[in-house]
Amino acid sequence: MPCLANSNGTHGKRILKTFITMQQKTIWTLFLIIGISVLVHSCSKRIEPIKTITYVYKNGTAYDLVLEVYDNGVKFKSFSISPNKEVETGTTRDEGPVPFLFYEPTMKYGDSVVVRFSNNRCLSYSRKSGSGSLGDKIFDYREYDNYTPDLENKSKFTLYYTITVDDYNESVDCE
Repeated sequence: MPCLANSNGTHGKRILKTFITMQQKTIWTLFLIIGISVLVHSCSKRIEPIKTITYVYKNGTAYDLVLEVYDNGVKFKSFSISPNKEVETGTTRDEGPVPFLFYEPTMKYGDSVVVRFSNNRCLSYSRKSGSGSLGDKIFDYREYDNYTPDLENKSKFTLYYTITVDDYNESVDCE
């Protein structure tokens, strides 16, 4: 049966308008989906979970020692360790290990450490400057006794560092 149109041709206009509206909604929906997808994927940034890390330093020498922590040449922490004993210096809550980061009384990073042995011998270590840099032995958490890359997958762990006879042998007379 042939299509009967009214005299003004409004039936055809209505069909065309409906068709165009459906196309616009389809295109609009596709662009919305694409836009949201791009936004979600471009804005997603991998944030490392906060880890709780405790630092323990052991004295593996026959001498009493003091671990002195400095920031810009000013000593702000010190820890005495008897021979074959250990001391827990603190715990950090950060995205990864940060030796000699202290929160009290204010947040401070130790930029250098002096190991002062009881017979007036000293050993100095310093943190390298720049973002992501570690520093000498005691500042490089990868040099700690029990460090393995798998350890960083845990949310809570303890790092141990032993000051050894070899370290003592590298020490010099204190200034």
